[in-house]
Parts: sequence; structure tokens; C-alpha cells
Amino acid sequence: MDTHGIIRFVNDFFVDLIQQERSQLLGAPISKVLPDCRLGDTLARGYSEWGDLLTIQGKEVYTCRFPLTENGILVGAMLKTVFPDMMVGRSIAEHMIFLGRDVHPIPPARTLFTCMSIVGETESMLYVKKLARRASRTSSTLLITGESGTGKEIIAQAVHTRSVRRDAPFISVNCGAIPRDLIESELFGYESGAFTGAKRGGSPGKFELANGGTILLDEIGDMPLDMQVKLLRVLQEKEVWRVGGAAPVKLDVRVMASTNRDLLQMVREGAFRQDLYYRLNILSIHMPPLRERLDDLPDLIQSLLCRINQRIGSHASGITPESMKIARRYSWPGNVRELENVLEQAVNWSNDSVIDFCRIPNHFWEESPYNSEIKRSSEPVILQQELGRKERELLECTLQEAGGNRSEAARILGISRSALYRRLEKYKM
Repeated sequence: MDTHGIIRFVNDFFVDLIQQERSQLLGAPISKVLPDCRLGDTLARGYSEWGDLLTIQGKEVYTCRFPLTENGILVGAMLKTVFPDMMVGRSIAEHMIFLGRDVHPIPPARTLFTCMSIVGETESMLYVKKLARRASRTSSTLLITGESGTGKEIIAQAVHTRSVRRDAPFISVNCGAIPRDLIESELFGYESGAFTGAKRGGSPGKFELANGGTILLDEIGDMPLDMQVKLLRVLQEKEVWRVGGAAPVKLDVRVMASTNRDLLQMVREGAFRQDLYYRLNILSIHMPPLRERLDDLPDLIQSLLCRINQRIGSHASGITPESMKIARRYSWPGNVRELENVLEQAVNWSNDSVIDFCRIPNHFWEESPYNSEIKRSSEPVILQQELGRKERELLECTLQEAGGNRSEAARILGISRSALYRRLEKYKM
């Protein structure tokens, strides 16, 4: 619906559910058609809400509601079903009831992130959520790319917790943090006496520990070439050989990998195996950097403050308007991880529940490595000016090619519309 509560679009599912002609629904006030859907609340609050049970023509459906924005301006709100036939919803509810009967429930080793943990309503993040939901329906390998600190492991955990493997282990391995001579035994395990210092009885590797569930190979770009060959065999054969083992161990593991490096470029340079790249890249999700989704800052800040409050016992409720201006001007090279670090610093230095970035002793927005590099030499400044001129020319040519259609121009350039709008604003176009 639009901001006046008038229905502007309805898909076939809702036409059948409401049992009215589409022509009768389009242009009608939503208060007359679905008076209990609460889309007006979504417009007023400006954020998405999930999990409401709505009864339409005697049929119960779980729904989600979220606002629709265009270039930062609220233009409407949308209602979508989560469980159209309720079969999945009821099975989950029954499972929860069954777990509640356990007198001594065993707590999980750690709480994993879910799709609800993925914060962001910008176009690029809505696309990420869509891909994550689709990736959760299958057990195909998944490659998650993006700069450091963008939240790649959150996506991996969210896909796992939404999948049929949700009750099985989720094991994360940082391939860049394991010493080269230990990586094989860490991943594949070893038998007793396989090497000096091996434990009696041997030890399972990370793949065996993840059996039935999911393993995330973080920083896969740092894996040595000789180990890449062995990993490829595991992916192909669905089995591992322990170090010193006499027989393979059969596996049922979903493999995910994440990296902040350009694997395709590494393939061209011979630093990463092409066959392994294509084996990992069956499904792929790219996490956009924070600087390309600054409209998500308010939601991200609230979510991170809640996490910080739980962790350190603080009571922060938000940030000052000046702090928000600083956050929007800053480039955030460390992405969401850096934002969380800055917020925790500000919480500790501020006396009020509304925190102030200006109370942080070192003004990070003035002394970032990016800004320091520009100040040290005039060459980067000249380079930035030249790149800016080329970028403006490219934007002008692409907009002309697209006939002024910004959505089409964004598609041609391979960027989101919000990213295109920021560039147009940057050059006052």
C-alpha cells in the first residue's frame, strides 16, 4: 500500500486468499480489505516486524510487514506471508512445545544468529536476506564474500539455523589462523600415533565434528594450495581421511566458505585452484560494505547497542544527532565490526543513555588510515580527483544510455540503486 493506506499491488496468492477480484482490490483502502493487518503501524514505526498471525477468510497465515523506501523517503508498506500454508509454522510450534516438556533441557553450546539477526532494509540488504532464505532450502556449497567486518559469519549462521540442519552442529574454522603444519589434522582429524604428540585414541577433525550439520571455512583464500587439493577431494567424495588413518570416514556435511579476498583474481594468479573455486561457488552471497548502505545505520546502531547492553550491562538507548552525522560522513573501512567497536567505546565514555561519539578521546573520523594516507601525499589527492572525473563521466554516459532511467543505469553498472543515488548526490547530478 502507499502512505495513504491505498492498495497499489497484490499478488496472485493474496487475490486467491482474500477471494476478491484484483480490480476490486487495487485502489481500495487496506482498512476495508484487511483491517487487522497493522500495515499502518509499520508506516508509523518505520521498521519491519515479523511473526504476526493473521486470519484471512478463516485461514491463518504467519506474516511479516516492512516499510518501503525510495531514495531514503518512505513511500509505502508491504505485507508478506512467512508460512503460506501454516504446515511449517505448526511443525515448528509443535517442536517447541515438545522441547518445553523436557524437565532438564540441555543448553546449546552457543546461540547462533538467525535471519532475524540480519539487520538492514536497504535494497542491497533485502537482496542479501532473499538470497539467504533461498540458500537455506538446499545443502549445496555456499560462498560468502565481502570486506572484513561486514558480517559474513552472521549470514552463514542464519542460513544454517533456517535450514533442515538447524539441530545439528555448526562448526566455524578460520583457515588463516591455523598453522600450516596443523591444518590437515585440524580439519580432517588424526589417528593415535599419527605423529609425535598425537593423543592416544586419536582425535576427530572439524569436518567430523560438523557431521550432519554445517562447517564454515572462514578466510578460505588463506588456505595453502596443497590443502586445497585435499579439500576438493573431500567435497567430491563426501569423506575424509584422518592423518594416519587406514579407512575413510563418510560425511554428511554442508560446506560454506567465506573470504574478503578476490578468489577469481587469485585463480588468475595461480594462488587458488580453479576447480575448488567452482566447487565452492555453487551458491554465492556478497555482503555489501557499510559505506554503501548508510541508510541502515539507525537500525544497525540500535541492534548493536542492544547487544552491547547485554554484554557489558549498560543502558544505552541511542546516539546523539551529531554522532549520527559523523557516522554518515565516515567511510567505515572496518564495516559493522568497526561500528560495534566505536559504539562500545562511546558507551563506556558517555555518562548518558544517549551516547556521544565526541566523548571518545581519539576522534576516529578525523584520523582514519584512509584520511591519513590522503594527507601524507598530494599524489592520492590527484588520483582521487582523476578517478572522480572518470566516475562522473561514466555515470553521465550510463544515464544517457538508460534514457535517464536510474534503475536501468544501476543495473548496467552492476550496483544497487541506493549506491547509484549516493554517487549522483556526490557529484550533484
